[in-house]
Amino acid sequence: MTDGMVRKWVRQCNDGRTKVHDEARSGRPSVVNDGLVAKVNEKIRENRRFTIRMLFDELPQISKTVLHEIVTNRLNYRKLCSRWVPKMLTNVHKTKGLGSALKFRTRCSEKGNEFLNKIVTGDETWVCS
Repeated sequence: MTDGMVRKWVRQCNDGRTKVHDEARSGRPSVVNDGLVAKVNEKIRENRRFTIRMLFDELPQISKTVLHEIVTNRLNYRKLCSRWVPKMLTNVHKTKGLGSALKFRTRCSEKGNEFLNKIVTGDETWVCS
């Protein structure tokens, strides 16, 4: 942050400004709308191994920067093992996880420690590499 910006904020505070958020200003309207976000989401669900470049080829009227912003900020996807996945789990994901946990619990109660010794764990980087 520059000294000039700090001085500007101090001057504005001394002049009585109490808001910390930017004030509304005129400018170019955003090209991102709900219809565009839905169209991008549909393309992602067709092929989760897409790249921003491939998405740009499908939707050339939108810049790569805007597409990246839609994918990461609006749709909350992140890249994991060359696949785009949601950052937050949906109810379907949570239900599947609960079902798997119940299966593990049942097998553990039936087979005891022998079953537990056969489980291999690791983080996502180990699985992907």
